[in-house]
Amino acid sequence: QFGAGLGGIGLNVVQGARIAGADMIVGVDVNPARRDIAQRLGATHFIDAAEAGAELVPQLLALTRGGGDVVFESVGSVRVMRQAFESCRAGWGTCVILGLEHGTEEMSFRPVMVRYGRTIKGSYFGGVKGRTQLPRLVDWYMDGKLRVDELITHVMPLERINTAFELMASGASIRSVVTFD
Repeated sequence: QFGAGLGGIGLNVVQGARIAGADMIVGVDVNPARRDIAQRLGATHFIDAAEAGAELVPQLLALTRGGGDVVFESVGSVRVMRQAFESCRAGWGTCVILGLEHGTEEMSFRPVMVRYGRTIKGSYFGGVKGRTQLPRLVDWYMDGKLRVDELITHVMPLERINTAFELMASGASIRSVVTFD
């Protein structure tokens, strides 16, 4: 399994794969500084997408010996969505789209990608049923199985909320907590 984009959502995909017992968890991001936290949360491999450039999909296919069983996209770029889909294993690979695309963008792919058994799907709130499944996630957090505190990179007062948005937009933060004093 691997995920493209190691922000707050992508890093939680890494944790979910770890908790689910995935043997290989490949984190992909254009920011090499995300490698360390991804590995602390469970990634077994990291690929710098900016460095890989046009060779990203071939590198992923080689590393996984044919593609990922489950590939998660959490960037919101239709180009990255297609790369994630192309990185799925033929026959049974599933691509899960998590990122929010811009405006009315559309993604295209060759029909053979589906005909050869790949699946593409979306996920809303990770498929968690709030009333019945959210308490389990809270228990996992309290037990240390699900690590949330490590995702908080900045804490600031409400007066600096614009700074929090700037840090998020630039990729300099994973999650900022805004306090109301």
